[in-house]
Amino acid sequence: MEVYYNEYEDLVAVWPNPVLLSHPDGVVYLMFTNRTEFTEAKWFGHITADNVITGAKVFLELLKKRHNSKFLNDKTEASGDWEEANDWLEYEWLPQIKEAGLRCFAHVYSNNMFSRLSSRDLYLRMVPNVEMENFLNRKEAEKWLHSCSINQTEKNK
Repeated sequence: MEVYYNEYEDLVAVWPNPVLLSHPDGVVYLMFTNRTEFTEAKWFGHITADNVITGAKVFLELLKKRHNSKFLNDKTEASGDWEEANDWLEYEWLPQIKEAGLRCFAHVYSNNMFSRLSSRDLYLRMVPNVEMENFLNRKEAEKWLHSCSINQTEKNK
């Protein structure tokens, strides 16, 4: 298994305080927040497959540091086609996040068609390895996460 900790050591060191990822121009595209019941990733602006892979690597390290089995991935304020990342997410990242304890994954769709298509493709790759649902709004995603039973998802281990 690959170890990414050294690449993101400074970012992970501040966790559970919010962790921000930004483009080279300093514009933030992702913020991780430690919530009581779940870890949240909030995406902003135009994102690429490289941004998604970087965010996934950082999330894996955060998950290892604080074993929270539930994840809210909110892309309502993001756009862009990041489907190129899905092979890597399926074959490299998925086994690692599953091993690190992720069980429930709520994804809030972007209004951007290309981002939605990328999300739908990822969903088809993730299930049944991780219990995952896509949502049109954050409120429904949070409600689902609160009700997502860890015992139920243990069957997928």
